[in-house]
Amino acid sequence: MTRPKSLQVHVSDDLAARVRAAAVRRDLSLSEWIRSLLMRACDDDDLVSRVDTKVERMARQSVFIMVGVDALLAGHPDNRLRERAHQAYARKCKELGLVAATDEGGSNEA
Repeated sequence: MTRPKSLQVHVSDDLAARVRAAAVRRDLSLSEWIRSLLMRACDDDDLVSRVDTKVERMARQSVFIMVGVDALLAGHPDNRLRERAHQAYARKCKELGLVAATDEGGSNEA
């Protein structure tokens, strides 16, 4: 049997504490826990690609929903409903600490 190879990595104090705590929660040594993560990452090297694909798909679905809702609001008999929805959107963004971008939910759409 070959002797295990040592790898060294430098991390912040905060990350080191988090890694140690995670290993303790799983009742594993630090080496065992990190080894299992590295093995999983190597076995699943296309993980980033799958995540990117899912994020892109969700972004396309969000755009479709946004355009569809905006079109329904624009065609609604209450011609002020669309404007009120945009105002409510801006209020909610402010409440959540988000900046309502001018290209999201703007009055120039649809």
